[in-house]
Amino acid sequence: MSSPVNRLFRRARFFVRRVVSFDFQRVSQFAAQSAKLTRAPRWWVMLDMAWCAVRYETTFENYSEWDFRILKARERKTYMTDPRSFHLSRRLNDDTQRGIFDDKLQFARRFGDELGRDWLDVAEVDAAAVGEFLRRHDRVITKNPRGVGGNGITVRDTAGIADPAAFRAGLIASGETLIEELLVQHPEMARLYPGSVNSLRVVTYLDPDGEVHVLAAVLKIGNGGVIDNFSSGGMYTMLDEHGRALHPAADEEAHAYATHPITGVEITGFQVPLYDEVLALVDRLARRVPALPYIGWDIAITPERPVVIEGNHNTGVFQSKPTVSGIRQGLLPRYRAAMRF
Repeated sequence: MSSPVNRLFRRARFFVRRVVSFDFQRVSQFAAQSAKLTRAPRWWVMLDMAWCAVRYETTFENYSEWDFRILKARERKTYMTDPRSFHLSRRLNDDTQRGIFDDKLQFARRFGDELGRDWLDVAEVDAAAVGEFLRRHDRVITKNPRGVGGNGITVRDTAGIADPAAFRAGLIASGETLIEELLVQHPEMARLYPGSVNSLRVVTYLDPDGEVHVLAAVLKIGNGGVIDNFSSGGMYTMLDEHGRALHPAADEEAHAYATHPITGVEITGFQVPLYDEVLALVDRLARRVPALPYIGWDIAITPERPVVIEGNHNTGVFQSKPTVSGIRQGLLPRYRAAMRF
């Protein structure tokens, strides 16, 4: 456990880095969102954002996303933040094993039995093998194995691909060398929004005694695009221990949706199908690489079973947004209880 002096030094170092990389326009945007919650002027909110960066290790995004402007000090203390999560990841997860999660091809080889989909490394096979793969599937998704946040991902209809050799060469040139069968999601998940695979982010911690703790469970939902990521126009809501949505979903622009704006399906109270199987799956996954005990798993629900999309050794943090949920307590106490810090 770090000493108070070390913690203060870490916070000060984090604040200096934030100042060095300061993007006034972006910070001002977040401050404007937060200023709407109270009558405080924007400059005052920006000062409060700087204070929270030092005191609670928040990013400016964290401050806006979790409505820190309206929270009391005792409530702010309960929030896990992205920098705190990053420090935990660096402390708990073995650096030498991170490539398993940083490289989607390594991940596919390690967790192939839990992927639930056909895949191919186009750089390792010839054009004939690529052509055979395309004939087996009506739609595929191509990925940059090192891409993050939904970047380097393209959904493609195979009927329009006449020349497998040219297609393979194009993928290699663009870096999208992983090609996968496009998952078909469970009808209930498609009812929520059919334009993307609406996935779960389940954050787990494997403790030294061999118990797997679920620290956070999140339902991510697409909204007009083919990706459900929060940073790509999607939204999310938190799930209870039974896989039921606790409250409306929120997007990056702080819009709240009790029902989906495109499908009209009610989000609050939505029950994720096969959730007991989801919990069993993440328990198995968390034990697969014990050298990395703190992982955020992206899970899809197919008609037959839940499957893993990818794992994140430096998982982002998900918590309820107070102005959407009415919940004014973060998940830091749950992390501390599980990780014993």
